[in-house]
Amino acid sequence: MKCKHIEDQLIDYIDQNLDEEISQKIETHLLSCTNCSDALHQLQTIFEVINTEPIEEPRTDMQINFDQMLQREKAILKDSKVVSIRKKDNISWKSILQIAATIALVLCGYFYGKFQNTASFSQEMAILKEEKQQMKQVMTISLIENESASKRLQAVNYAEEFEKPGNDILNALINKMNYDDHINVRLAAAEALAKFSDSEMVRKALINALDTEQDPGMQLELIQILVSIQEKRAIPSMEKLLRQDATPNYVKDQVKIGLPNLI
Repeated sequence: MKCKHIEDQLIDYIDQNLDEEISQKIETHLLSCTNCSDALHQLQTIFEVINTEPIEEPRTDMQINFDQMLQREKAILKDSKVVSIRKKDNISWKSILQIAATIALVLCGYFYGKFQNTASFSQEMAILKEEKQQMKQVMTISLIENESASKRLQAVNYAEEFEKPGNDILNALINKMNYDDHINVRLAAAEALAKFSDSEMVRKALINALDTEQDPGMQLELIQILVSIQEKRAIPSMEKLLRQDATPNYVKDQVKIGLPNLI
């Protein structure tokens, strides 16, 4: 495997998203390639900083304080029972109810505190996961702006893997779709954006792109995407392509196939 191909898969290698055969090939390559090993180490260092962020441990003093208070209340309750047996005329139900209420309050306080600590722990884990996701997005955006077309194409493929990309990622993909000087990057960006068509921003970007696009290959890709996501607002742009003499016949044929599915 070549270094470029290895570097393209390092993040997936770290996240263990590759099959065993590819992972083994990467491991073999890393043993003999200093550059790829250094790149792997840099990525691992970034993720390690995120994953080893100190997390507050649940407090142990709460359990100790609860046990001590419970023992005291048991002792008081025990003494009260002894008195009540010897002097039935002096039974104080008010005192017993107060003791029971105290124990109940202590129990509620203990379990509420335990729940709070558990919730806090879960919240910390969610924050760390979000930070790692943001770090990946930052790295992806950085690659999208790379001078190398292959790196930009790699970044677009990474961006497509995000379940819920931020607006920065979406804007970067839209920019690549519209203005990248390499047609393969533009096509890949449009295809990646199709995955995020639930976003109104993405839908409008796809419609606007079709309205201004001059490259027949991109026109075909955009038509297919807009038809697949059932974007009826793209109908005027498609009809415009049918009226233009400069539109290739095969693009017009694609419009004629797609329009009935939108009307």
